[in-house]
Amino acid sequence: MVDLVQILLDSYNTPWIYMLLAFGYAILAAIVLPIPIEIALIKPLSDQNFGFLLGTGLAIAAGKTLGAWLIFIFGLNIEGSVKKWSGRWRVAAWVVVKAEKLVKKTGYSGLYLLLSIPGMSDTIPIYVYSVFNAEGKALERNMFLLANFLAALNRVAILGAIWFVAKGFFPG
Repeated sequence: MVDLVQILLDSYNTPWIYMLLAFGYAILAAIVLPIPIEIALIKPLSDQNFGFLLGTGLAIAAGKTLGAWLIFIFGLNIEGSVKKWSGRWRVAAWVVVKAEKLVKKTGYSGLYLLLSIPGMSDTIPIYVYSVFNAEGKALERNMFLLANFLAALNRVAILGAIWFVAKGFFPG
């Protein structure tokens, strides 16, 4: 992890490489890494480089959206297997039913709110909302992706606001 952060920081003076790395890391964070991507925002925030922050935020949002799209396809393909497998155990079947109800009840707004929380791993919510999507009927793909993209941008805005409010309280 430290090596990844150092590679990111070393590329800061070459914005297109920095943003490309943030984009790639965001894809991995959505798919397999249970680590939040906000680390890529610390340097632009500390430098008060708002253009860089915006570019990095857009790169992160695009990467998370691409990762979410891949998970959405994966979820549609394994949902039947998960249901079939869970039918063997009462507890597993109960979890599947509850997860499907959660996705259906909270929908896009639930996904958006969960993914808007700074510091939260995106991996689990994206998988839950993809795999337990009632055969693709609870959430439509394009709206699912839009919720992911907008939540990533919202997360950048929230983190920026927290950063500047905290900086006002703790100057120096």
